[in-house]
Amino acid sequence: LVLCVARIEGIKNQLNLIRALNHTKFRLVLIGAASPNQQAYYNACKKAAAENISFIHHLPQQELVKYYQKAKVHVLPSWFETTGLSSLEAAVMGCNIVITDRGDTEEYFGDDAVYCDPSSPENIFAAVEKASLLRLNESFQKKISALYSWEQATIVTMEAYERI
Repeated sequence: LVLCVARIEGIKNQLNLIRALNHTKFRLVLIGAASPNQQAYYNACKKAAAENISFIHHLPQQELVKYYQKAKVHVLPSWFETTGLSSLEAAVMGCNIVITDRGDTEEYFGDDAVYCDPSSPENIFAAVEKASLLRLNESFQKKISALYSWEQATIVTMEAYERI
């Protein structure tokens, strides 16, 4: 099982992800609502998707956890990404991560993710294939819990405000 949890919109690049995984051994579940101004993009994604690809509208966090726990890989092949919060959530829940090589992702994920070129469905497929074969990275799970929790973000933010 491969997940992509994100708003469905052009910048998140689900269409190339669909092209990459269409008619493959992978079952791709796209979880997220279409952005209000991206309905045509959402329709193009639905039209392009083969039988091994399904869509689920936005889910409450408690239900989303079940999908993270079942998936082997979470992929976010965006044209640009900063943190990729859904990727952090997925990693802490036990998914291997495929994420774009565009933006600030390497600062957060370092060597703990597989990177993909969002312009290339072939490269996205190769990254998903590689991530599906990796063992669970428990040290990465611990790192995320220690450094990127909401509690830790609050502490760092307060320290910054206090310095100012």
